[in-house]
Amino acid sequence: MGIAAVSMMTVIVGLAGSALAMSEQDQKARGLALYTMGVVYDLQGMTEQAIAEFEKSAELHDHFAVHLRLGADYARIGLLDKSVEELQYVLKFDAGNAQARYLLALVYSTRREFDKAAAEYEAILQSFSEADPENIEIYGYLAQLYYSQKEYQKAADQFSVILSFDPTNTDVIFLLGSLYLDLGERDKAIEMFKRAIKIDPTHDGALNSLGYIYAEDGTNLDEALSFVERALEADPGNGAYLDSLGWIYYKKGNFEKALQYLQEADNNLKDPVIYEHLGDVYFKMKAVDEARKYWDLSLEMQPDQESLRQKIKQIK
Repeated sequence: MGIAAVSMMTVIVGLAGSALAMSEQDQKARGLALYTMGVVYDLQGMTEQAIAEFEKSAELHDHFAVHLRLGADYARIGLLDKSVEELQYVLKFDAGNAQARYLLALVYSTRREFDKAAAEYEAILQSFSEADPENIEIYGYLAQLYYSQKEYQKAADQFSVILSFDPTNTDVIFLLGSLYLDLGERDKAIEMFKRAIKIDPTHDGALNSLGYIYAEDGTNLDEALSFVERALEADPGNGAYLDSLGWIYYKKGNFEKALQYLQEADNNLKDPVIYEHLGDVYFKMKAVDEARKYWDLSLEMQPDQESLRQKIKQIK
C-alpha cells in the first residue's frame, strides 16, 4: 500500500470517528428533549404521557435523572415494582440521592415493607448527620425512627449524641430515661429523671416517672407523692399522672384515696394499666366482681398480660 493510500485510509477513519461522535451528541440532545417533554407532561398532571417520554429518553441517554422521574411516575400510577427497580437504579449512579431514597421509603411503606422503608429513612438521616454533624434535630429524628422499630439502644445512642451538644436539654434527658426503662435499666432511668428534675424542678414528665418508679418499688412513697403532685400542678388533667397518684396511695394502703384518683384517671384516659390498677384496688376492698370487671377491661385492651391472667385465675 502506497503512502497516498495510507493517507486516504487515515482520512476515512477520521471522518467515521467524527460521524460517530456527532451521532452520540445527537442522541443525547434527542434524549434531553424527550426528558424535557416528559417534565412538561408531569407538570400538567399527564403522568402516562410523561412516562412514555421518559422511557424513550432513557433509551437514548441513560441518565439517573430520567430514572428518578420514572420511579416517581411509576409509583404515582401504582406500578410499584417498576418504581422500585428505577429508584434502585438511580442509587447505583448516586448512592446518596436523598430524593430517590425518600421515594423508595414511600413505596416500601405502601407495600407495607416497613423494615425496608425504615432502612431508607435511616440512610437519609445518616447522610444528613454526616453533612451537618451539629444539627441535633437530625439525631432526634433518627432516635424517633429507631424507637418506632423498638431498637431502643440505638435510639438511646442518638439521644446521647444530642446531650453531648446540649447537656441541659431536659426533654432529651427525660426521653433517654424513658428509653432506659424500656431497656430494663432502671438505675440509669432514675439517674436521668433525677438529672432532669435537678435542671428543671417543674419538669412534669420526669417528676411523674420518678414518682411512679418509686411507687412500683414501694420505696420513698412520701417523696413519690410529692413528685407526682408537682407533676399534676403542671398538668392537672393528665390521666397518667392521676394513675400514678392513685397507685402511690394504693401502695400506702389508702384504698379509698387510691380509688378516687384512679377513677378520675379513668375519666381522662382509657388505658389498660389504669384498669388493672382499679381492679387491684377493688380486690383489696373485697369487691371481687368489680375487680374482675376492670381486669377484664384491661385484658380486652392489651391481651398479652400473662400476669393479669394469673390474677384472674386465682380469684376463680
